[in-house]
Amino acid sequence: MRLRAKIRVFLLLATGVVGIWPLAAYAQEPAPVSEEIPELTPQQRRDSIRRAKLAGLAKSRGETVVYYDLYMQSGLPVFDTMQYPLDGFQKFDALYQHNDFRVDRGSLGMPDQLLEYMPRQVAGFGLRENPFSSWFYTLENTPFYQTKNPYTTLYFVNNFGKDLNFFRATHSQNVARGLNLDIDFRVYDVYGRYYNSRSNQYNVRFSGNYISRDARYRIVFGYIHNVVAVGENGGIKEDSLFTRNISTNRLKIPVYMTSASNRWRENKYFFKQSYHFYDTKKDSIPENNRSYGYITHSFEVEDMLLKYRDKTTADDGFYTDFFLDPTQSSEQNVMMKMTNRVFYSSSDMEYLPFGYRFKFAAGFKNEYIRWHDRMLRKDCVQWFPFAQVQVDFADRFVFDAYLDFGFGGYNNFDFSGRAMFKYLFRDDRERTLSKRDGIEVMLGVNRFEADWLYTWHFSNHFYWSNDFGKTTEAYLQVKFNYKGWWLRAKAGMLNDYVFMKKDGPVQADKEFWVVNAVAGKNLHIGRYVGLDNLLMLGYSSNEDYLHLPLFGLQESLYGIIPIKNIAQIQIGLEFVYNTRYYADAYNPATAGYYWQDEIKTGNFFFMNVFLNFQVKRANLFIKCLNVAEGLFKYNYIQTPHYPLVDRCVRFGVSWRFFD
Repeated sequence: MRLRAKIRVFLLLATGVVGIWPLAAYAQEPAPVSEEIPELTPQQRRDSIRRAKLAGLAKSRGETVVYYDLYMQSGLPVFDTMQYPLDGFQKFDALYQHNDFRVDRGSLGMPDQLLEYMPRQVAGFGLRENPFSSWFYTLENTPFYQTKNPYTTLYFVNNFGKDLNFFRATHSQNVARGLNLDIDFRVYDVYGRYYNSRSNQYNVRFSGNYISRDARYRIVFGYIHNVVAVGENGGIKEDSLFTRNISTNRLKIPVYMTSASNRWRENKYFFKQSYHFYDTKKDSIPENNRSYGYITHSFEVEDMLLKYRDKTTADDGFYTDFFLDPTQSSEQNVMMKMTNRVFYSSSDMEYLPFGYRFKFAAGFKNEYIRWHDRMLRKDCVQWFPFAQVQVDFADRFVFDAYLDFGFGGYNNFDFSGRAMFKYLFRDDRERTLSKRDGIEVMLGVNRFEADWLYTWHFSNHFYWSNDFGKTTEAYLQVKFNYKGWWLRAKAGMLNDYVFMKKDGPVQADKEFWVVNAVAGKNLHIGRYVGLDNLLMLGYSSNEDYLHLPLFGLQESLYGIIPIKNIAQIQIGLEFVYNTRYYADAYNPATAGYYWQDEIKTGNFFFMNVFLNFQVKRANLFIKCLNVAEGLFKYNYIQTPHYPLVDRCVRFGVSWRFFD
């Protein structure tokens, strides 16, 4: 073994002890494999050569390729060439296309709530649902680049100085062959139309990735810093003052609290590395040689601070209980979570291997959690062994099964299991299994402890200490993808479901069903018309526990005007709608949403008009939000007591630099 390879193996094993516990016990002998090297068809060989060449390389001047790291991915990633379409540019600063429906509080950076039912996929500790998840940088939405020349993007949005400033800058650069480093910085400052409704947020992300020349070793790493501070006024006191448009000066509409605020800060440190054991005697291309599998190790540290402050009294009418101080409160939660994952896989679980019909992966996850508020401290250690099996039939049919199980700590005896069957429509070997066009059916069963927020909370306004039984969740999920058309539909049965009410969490005493489906397609009708579609259906069999709108849609219709080969213009209309239902209300003291059955919202069209420009490397937009204000009723409220934004005009520009 060459000295360089020996050094890489040593670094892989040495960094495995970064956590609290040594990982020597994780080492496993590779599974025995047949001595016969599978023969490749000419097409398979061409595909494997192309993938090997794509690994870690951007070929032409100005080219930037990108990928997102997947949970069970160990081998070479599949890069996508960076695209800069004008479609959807007016929906500024989409971290990536969410394709989801969220309850909005009107201003950027404010807490929101996902309306789609999402079953759990893996077991582990949960502090609480993050109400800022759609605005924060996360591991899942972190892009990893490889560039031929340095790549930079600047992005600015403003509302003519009235209520919004937004700036984002991204820079990515390969500092050595296969080694890329990048920085991403973003800041929001939204003044708010109502008293004490300002939100300020900034996000910083340093990340990088490295792929060795022989493609044996790969690592992704980074640091994420998210901070948000929002004014918490509790909403307007009388919705009728808004719906009847009695005062056009929104600052004169009374709100519940004038000095309350929430601050959420988190730091995340992470890396994930994998080493490919393969024989180099036959060929210089890794995939054309006998493989002995991968060993993968990931390490994450999450440091989180949640702080709520207010100076309020019972006269304000929002809170009636004061356990600590009748004139002011200051509460905070602090958490640190450290996670190690180590697993061996016979092949990359995200690829359909050439000639390998059976794949498996096995390992375990370790979590250390330290949490405290002003009254209680909690420390726990827990372990989650997991295994995955995948069988490929004729490169068209795939069966995949996953199971993990918890020992010790808060999540003792939790488990998550699922079995998936997928039929692939076409032979596109340069895409990962999750991205390949096809139809997928998944059955899953989960048993889990409610998030920690539901077990313990002590503040000036709320106190509870609960010992809920574990929730059991069984679900069926169907996904469909074909040439840009996509559908995801889910049906879940929940038993001992834990949810939040106005005075605190409760556990459902009956099992119930929840069903929802989301589908979409971005269409170009001919050369000059575009139509972006997103539809949602939802149903809950027991509305005493969960409310969902029956139907929702997001539509964008626009015309395309090309100007030779140097520019493009889009003129369009976008609108959002959902049926009327009892939307969850918002509680500032817990920074979360809770079930209510007093106020219905919805059944209105929120419409925007936009004009997009693209001139070479620059994209620009001008957008009028809520253009139909005053033509219909003033009922555009999604979250009770929090109206959406009034009519305003915004403009934005992004500029890309490749060298």
